[in-house]
Amino acid sequence: MDQTLEIRGIPVTHLVTYLVECGGSVQSDSWPISVLGDCWQADLLREETVTITSRFHVNAVFVRFRCDDEERFAPIMKRFRTKLLRVGG
Repeated sequence: MDQTLEIRGIPVTHLVTYLVECGGSVQSDSWPISVLGDCWQADLLREETVTITSRFHVNAVFVRFRCDDEERFAPIMKRFRTKLLRVGG
């Protein structure tokens, strides 16, 4: 399985930490940043600035996931997505 996500508003360092907390280990520190898990790999491909309005800009990080076993990967992805949740204020 290959899946690419665009994640907005979360710093790259936090995304790497979340992937490590999901059982991965960092393989490279430069772009693309690779994190390798038991049955999966996540590559942080690039970071862009997205303009929402003329005064509001956020970062967008593109993360490609690859996995060998979708059944084993599903709980890992669920845990990762939970870490991405943010409460509005």
